[in-house]
Amino acid sequence: MKIAISLFFVGFTLAQEMPQDFFQFDLRKIEMNHFENWNQNSIFGPIRIKLNNIDSDSLIVDSRFGFAVSNNSKKIYGYGRFKFNKYFYGYIYPRIVSNPNRFDRYSGIARDITRGGFSSGETDLSGICYQNDWMILQFGRGRQSWGAGNNIQLAISESSNAYDYGMIDLDFGKLRVRYFHGYLETNPHQINRYILGKGLEWKNKKNLIFGISEIVIYSGKNRPIDFSYFNPISTHLEVELNNRQNDVDTGSGNGAWQLSLDYLKNKNIRISINYLFDEFILDKRQFAAGKGFGSGYSLKTSYFMSGNGQSKGIFHISAIGVGTNTFKHEEGSNNFVQRNKPLGWAQGSDNRQVEFGFKWLYYHRLLIDI
Repeated sequence: MKIAISLFFVGFTLAQEMPQDFFQFDLRKIEMNHFENWNQNSIFGPIRIKLNNIDSDSLIVDSRFGFAVSNNSKKIYGYGRFKFNKYFYGYIYPRIVSNPNRFDRYSGIARDITRGGFSSGETDLSGICYQNDWMILQFGRGRQSWGAGNNIQLAISESSNAYDYGMIDLDFGKLRVRYFHGYLETNPHQINRYILGKGLEWKNKKNLIFGISEIVIYSGKNRPIDFSYFNPISTHLEVELNNRQNDVDTGSGNGAWQLSLDYLKNKNIRISINYLFDEFILDKRQFAAGKGFGSGYSLKTSYFMSGNGQSKGIFHISAIGVGTNTFKHEEGSNNFVQRNKPLGWAQGSDNRQVEFGFKWLYYHRLLIDI
């Protein structure tokens, strides 16, 4: 059972970065299935609420505080956002919990002592950003979720633990590109772990989105951030196979490549497809070294219904499959995980899933998910 109480709430519609625990996050997902909002979809997520372009030099501050009980555990959270001079903003979403294992996407460490019944705290989202009509520059803490459709992302998804990263996003109309580079963690063996992503998206601004992306995990003992991976139009294979990285070893990184397609048919049928391949096998030498080919796929068909604006419904069927070797590496620190949880699809590798579902939204207040 989950109970949530909002204690203070002002001007939330101005929010840019949206915590997934909030009702508005699910509401936004449903609304973006409507053909009138289709142009706001992207393979680059999680979803972002469009900025309110108030042309003002004033400082605008929004805040929200709340208390939640879930699975016999409790949580206190706060959300704050400030906006200045139309294009600059910052945000923060901290959480304090009684049991770190009972809350989704939580990776804070439990302490030996408690205060008021709470044993752990962490910041799930935080950052500063400059955003205009064609560019986003952002640095902070959060997560990336790349792929077509909702809840079928493969390599990196909105269900992962948070990490620190910097990001640049450029929107040229029909063409959009995004690059991010981040730090995951340092494990007990002093192995530093990093993540980066490069993606390109094309849309016809009508009913079709196509994307291609590369996600890389690299690591090494006391390894600093690798500037060879700062090139946004190079590839992991070029860097690694030509020894351009700061750790000269072909086992120092792990790359995955993904193709994504999102298509809207007859204004109410959405078809989303992702195909991912991991570890190219190029020659006999790699076969002899024991490298295996890994792949994954996800597809989803959704049927959207709207009842004169009072209610909305979505029927969907989806299938996801991830191979045994996918997201894994001969060097375990290059696996697609963060604090022992998958960075992508929550079920990890070597898994198959078929799902039927229905969502019904009534008057933007009641949401039923089956």
